[in-house]
Amino acid sequence: MLDKPDAPVTGPKVWRDYDQATLDREYDQGSIVVDNAKYRALKVDASERARAGIPCLLDVAYGPTKAERLDVYKPPKAGAPVVVFIHGGAWKGGSKAENAYAAEAFVARGAAFVVPDFALVPDVLLEEQVRQNRAAIAWTARNAASFGGDPRRIYVIGHSSGSHVAGMMLVTDWDGVYGLPADLIKGAGLASGMYDLEPVRLSSRNKYLKLDADRALALSSIRHIPPASKIGALPAVVAWGSGELREFQRQSQEFAVAWQIEGHPTTPLEIEGNNHFDMAQDWGRPDRPLFQAMAEIVGL
Repeated sequence: MLDKPDAPVTGPKVWRDYDQATLDREYDQGSIVVDNAKYRALKVDASERARAGIPCLLDVAYGPTKAERLDVYKPPKAGAPVVVFIHGGAWKGGSKAENAYAAEAFVARGAAFVVPDFALVPDVLLEEQVRQNRAAIAWTARNAASFGGDPRRIYVIGHSSGSHVAGMMLVTDWDGVYGLPADLIKGAGLASGMYDLEPVRLSSRNKYLKLDADRALALSSIRHIPPASKIGALPAVVAWGSGELREFQRQSQEFAVAWQIEGHPTTPLEIEGNNHFDMAQDWGRPDRPLFQAMAEIVGL
């Protein structure tokens, strides 16, 4: 495991072997990728192409607030698996409009593709962002047949903070809270995420997250993994790039181990040379290991 910082520790330790400055760098993507504008441009272009080229339903309400809208990219044939993509953006940025970039790849393989919008931090607490994504998935399950999807085959993927939220979807009590099957989600793809928010709380990101220790614990999916005996064996790809920040690599590695310990089929996947933003792009690239691993779980 990647426990130790590369830079020398000069101040008091605040998390494992990290001092404050080093921990802050470990949760700041700008510390290794100074300009990510080219990555955003690629996402925006591919998203516009998807809206122009794929039959879709746009701005569908899944809840009462203005933020609770989603886009559905219809599959080529009815009865298709449904892939729900939760976008990243440090919980405070991004939108469905610029995050449909993987729709072409998944729809071409026979899946429906759903991208929710949701309220962003700090306009809402992180708990509300998680709740809204749960509502989006519940809507998707109840309405899948209307757009050619199979409600018995719902899959969730995410990137970065979207993978944190996707992780929270995997530990949701779908039966008790939503009246849906306990095994509602049939598989997941988590790329470059955060699953333990305690070090995040201790980092500079907490200036806008404003988590305390109890809330960080409640929002840490790695602390609430249900056993396969309760929700069924839920296969997951847990991926990271070798060029990512060390904490993002560690978070993914430890979640993969914890997920597998609870009896779930797990594919830990390190992608050589990828940085954090390369990992996002790979969701839309059928020639890359991340997409291929998820396509195998979905059965595409």
